[in-house]
Amino acid sequence: MTLRLFPIIPVLAALAFGCSPSFEASLPDVEIIQHGLVMDGAPGLAQPNGASVTSSFTISSSIAAWAERMNSKVFVHQVTVTASGGLPNLDFIESALMTATAPSISESTTEIANYARSEAALSGSSIEGTRPAPTDITSLWSADQVVISLQVTGQLPEQPWTVDVTLKLSGHITYEF
Repeated sequence: MTLRLFPIIPVLAALAFGCSPSFEASLPDVEIIQHGLVMDGAPGLAQPNGASVTSSFTISSSIAAWAERMNSKVFVHQVTVTASGGLPNLDFIESALMTATAPSISESTTEIANYARSEAALSGSSIEGTRPAPTDITSLWSADQVVISLQVTGQLPEQPWTVDVTLKLSGHITYEF
């Protein structure tokens, strides 16, 4: 007895190509946390306008795989910088600027948070940088690596110090096979 599959193969192929799986998902609140970001000390730089230091970290595609190679929208909603490593507070920071860049795509930077301490700001161990509207970083997310830079200005400690940085993201993913 011989099984004849030839007549059914075109039917199976038509069914397989007629059904293209797809899905959509909204990711309302995703956090990426960088612990222990080392900021250089500013010895002898006590100036009336304060000193400025910059430090950066890299987010690789393995961390951001949820948004890679998909038809996505990725937005930064908020950035929080928290004192760590025994640092009691961040009262010495007068301003902070956080940017993102993907060197493999472009040398231009995207501002993702900006903070300026107000006169009435309460003492605390964390500061929040926001923008009036979420920052679209979709184009950066297609890169293998995204470099996040934090520049702070103020009457900075003389010794190196550390902070934890939290990026609050959201996104919308549409994936079609």
